[in-house]
Amino acid sequence: MADDGIPQAEDPFLTAGELALGVLEGSDLAAARRSQLVDAAFAEAVEWWETRLGAMGEAAGSGVPSDTVWQGVEARVDALDGADNVELPMTGRRGPAGWSIVTAIVGLGAAAAALVLFLSTPATSPVAPPQIASTPGDQLVAQLGDDETNRSLASRIDPDSGELRLAISGLQADTGKTPELWVIPAGGAPISLGAIPEEGDFSRDLSTEESALLVAGATLAVTFEDDTGERHETPTMPILLAGALAEV
Repeated sequence: MADDGIPQAEDPFLTAGELALGVLEGSDLAAARRSQLVDAAFAEAVEWWETRLGAMGEAAGSGVPSDTVWQGVEARVDALDGADNVELPMTGRRGPAGWSIVTAIVGLGAAAAALVLFLSTPATSPVAPPQIASTPGDQLVAQLGDDETNRSLASRIDPDSGELRLAISGLQADTGKTPELWVIPAGGAPISLGAIPEEGDFSRDLSTEESALLVAGATLAVTFEDDTGERHETPTMPILLAGALAEV
């Protein structure tokens, strides 16, 4: 079974919630981003969380929560922290790091109170959370990261559909520059795959020629290039990120 990037001791549904809230960092964030690319069920869970949190945020409006609301949230969190036998509806929590989702929820104001209750009591919503399960399939993935600059890029290529999907973080460029993605075939010269966003998710269809270059063992790389709207012939040093494609 392919490694989906999530340690088996963790609850994937909870991890999807943490990713949607933006509380993951470092290797946890990179692993979750990779799973979002290669695991359709995990990506569906992230979307489910984003939709639910977005709806609660809209319902809460822009008003400032009253003191009563804050006291209720704090009391609920304190009760969860201090209870020895609290039984949550989701298993596999990660100790102190696992509570990061609750910490972030507090910052959501009135919507947070509803979500804390959702996490600590049986769900009554008619919309059931998606089930996380491994999904088979031959895919090509590459995980590019630089801990010093907090830049990262997770890529997934589906040879059957010819689709390239990227999860990008920290590639903010100077004015007049833009990140550009390159493929370096084994023993070959770099070939541009075009400009990519500085942040967020990105996907596009690959040409037949590009698909032929993107095979296991080839290297993906990112550089900053002049924002001309055209692909460049050769990369400008330094290479910001690089990593080999592997089959999963």
